[in-house]
Amino acid sequence: MLRHSLRVRLLLPVLALVLAVVVAATLVLATTEASRVRAEASTAIDRQTSALQSLFSVTRSIMLERVHNAMRLLRKEGDAIGQASVGGQITVPGHDGPVNDLVLGKTPQGNQFELVDSVTATMDGTATLFSRTGEQFVRVSTNVKKDDGSRAIGTILDPNGPVIAQIRKDESFYGVVDILGNPYVTGYEPIYPAGGSSAIGIWYVGYKTDLESLDRVISQSRVLDSGFIALFDSKGKLRFHSKTGATIDPAIMAEIVATAPADWVITRQDVPDWGFTLVSAYPKSDVNHVIVRQSIWIGASGLLVCLLLLGLQSALIWSRVLKPVQHLTAVAEELSLGKWNHTIDEVNLKDEIGTLARAIARLSNSVRLAMDRLSKR
Repeated sequence: MLRHSLRVRLLLPVLALVLAVVVAATLVLATTEASRVRAEASTAIDRQTSALQSLFSVTRSIMLERVHNAMRLLRKEGDAIGQASVGGQITVPGHDGPVNDLVLGKTPQGNQFELVDSVTATMDGTATLFSRTGEQFVRVSTNVKKDDGSRAIGTILDPNGPVIAQIRKDESFYGVVDILGNPYVTGYEPIYPAGGSSAIGIWYVGYKTDLESLDRVISQSRVLDSGFIALFDSKGKLRFHSKTGATIDPAIMAEIVATAPADWVITRQDVPDWGFTLVSAYPKSDVNHVIVRQSIWIGASGLLVCLLLLGLQSALIWSRVLKPVQHLTAVAEELSLGKWNHTIDEVNLKDEIGTLARAIARLSNSVRLAMDRLSKR
């Protein structure tokens, strides 16, 4: 029977040992691979977000320089018209109720756009004159456009935003703000009347951020198979997102970021001075898939090595053990039948089989001598 075969009995322990080693190696390597995949995902996220943070920083620095230049021009041309003062109440489109006019020299600025348009004709961007009415600052002259293309005259400065807090402290504000749903790199400076210390209006210049380069970089970003990188503005609106992985639906991305499911790894980074949030996320299943693929590859490789080792071991067992034993068995059987003229090459072996061969050779010689003595009687 096969299970009583010497070859099987010799190979089974080797097979069991090799399989145990393969299983143990697969488990160890799978654990190591899991750590490596997580580390690589983290490194990839850090690399991509660092590049984006740098791009944001450079963009802001370049645009702020333009903002300062445009503000100097607006102030210069405004001062050339004359000292600022509060005018009579006027009606401006887009605002309910009367608004205090803003007068420069003797020229009312409400519903007039020569000054702001002349500045942006030279410097591009946008410009606005705000007039204070009660606690509100209303745009009475502007070339900031609404989505329908009309001037955003009559709209008010965000009463809960970072700008008005600075203006109320009689301080300027330079930075990124959301204007009518779009991010602008801006500058705001208080307008004071002659001898006054309380702002009656605000000078504003700003540039709508050109984030096409950011969009391209983020669109090409990817985290593992199903992960993504997304950019949210200060109001939680999804601005840009990855478009190369398995998860590209903006609604699904927004839901994942909002609900933070337990089977996802989510990392958030604030973008300094922008009010944006950079989010990277990937499902834990991506790591598991990689581990499974690697484990299958490792296991298959281990089994192949196991088969090769078994084949080599089987060949060695046959040539070094079974073949000599079979020959010695045949010699012993023929010796029992009175046949003793054999050539036993195994007597030259230095192992246990050589010892057995030499014993059988002596036995064969003894039997031959005994038979010779009997034949001479």
